[in-house]
Amino acid sequence: MLDFILQRLKQVKNIDAIYICTSHERVDDILEDIAQNNGVQIYRGSPDAVIERLISVGDIEEADNVIRITGDNIFTSCEYLEKQIEIHNSNNLDYTRIIDVPIGATAEVMRLSALKECYDLIDPSISEYLLLYMYKPEHYKCGVLNISGLKDCSNYTLTVDTEEDLNRTRKIFDYYDLPDVLNIKLLDILDIVDEYNIPFSNIQPSGMVKMPYGKEISYSDFSDDMKNRKNNSQKFILE
Repeated sequence: MLDFILQRLKQVKNIDAIYICTSHERVDDILEDIAQNNGVQIYRGSPDAVIERLISVGDIEEADNVIRITGDNIFTSCEYLEKQIEIHNSNNLDYTRIIDVPIGATAEVMRLSALKECYDLIDPSISEYLLLYMYKPEHYKCGVLNISGLKDCSNYTLTVDTEEDLNRTRKIFDYYDLPDVLNIKLLDILDIVDEYNIPFSNIQPSGMVKMPYGKEISYSDFSDDMKNRKNNSQKFILE
């Protein structure tokens, strides 16, 4: 999965450097090999403070922005990422994401200075849930991007957390009939999911969503919260 994500990211022209950001624990030693094999950098830091790793890499590269893609999001929509970065920069945004797409389909573009401010405001040990703290239009200048002509498919999921998710991902690849799988696009994936009724592609609205400090909320409450954040963000269209 990481090989696939990294090779797709290397096709995005306006990314200056790619890092695997992981922990310094021995269990993550294998990621050194993955970084070397893919010709990308690696940063090893705090096991819990995800935000610390992002800020450290941003400082190393003297970056204005960092892009966060989690390793379980194999189908991050890299085909829209160049334009997403352009919109983020041209509108001086602090945080940018694509909306109304399946869970696991969008990267997060974040201004490094805003990320550092966030670090001072939160407990870094819960920054695994960084979405909740950076996607805050009441505090940061947030932008949300709709894909032109795409129906709302936020009730789908493409992330890989369970064995069922992994099997779903393999089935999508099985049905993709072009030789260069690195160029698979979100619209291709959604067509496959719908045409072949791929199991475990829909979110169960009765489910629960994990939150910081071991808490959980209903998916319905989480969805309402995300809609409120979306409605209060600046809106853009991706053609």
